[in-house]
Amino acid sequence: MVAVILGLSLGGGVVAGRQTDTTKAFRDSVATRQKAIAAGREIFHGEGTCFGCHGAKLEGTAIAPTLRAHKWRNGDGSLEMILRVVHNGVPGTAMISHPGNINEAELQQVAAYVWAVSRGAAQP
Repeated sequence: MVAVILGLSLGGGVVAGRQTDTTKAFRDSVATRQKAIAAGREIFHGEGTCFGCHGAKLEGTAIAPTLRAHKWRNGDGSLEMILRVVHNGVPGTAMISHPGNINEAELQQVAAYVWAVSRGAAQP
């Protein structure tokens, strides 16, 4: 699912003896990634309530760190690490599991958004 969300799988190659359309697969993966990031942005700034601690521009506050490019406290900043933190929370901090009671699909979208912003691939 992570590869699908971020469009890391470009498809292409030969299927049943015919060449697949890699250009279309790439366009589809970009569109899927953009939709996931946009949905994650809405959840981050809405029902997920993430902005309350991390700031409206993901700049960080006295409560929680920036989510922009930085040295991550709890891992390497990979999508998998971000997913783990949002899924499990961080003991001893204000970071709870599934903030705003978001579901697993929403969690993945928020993680895609945070990952993209931290890489400079999306605006907060």
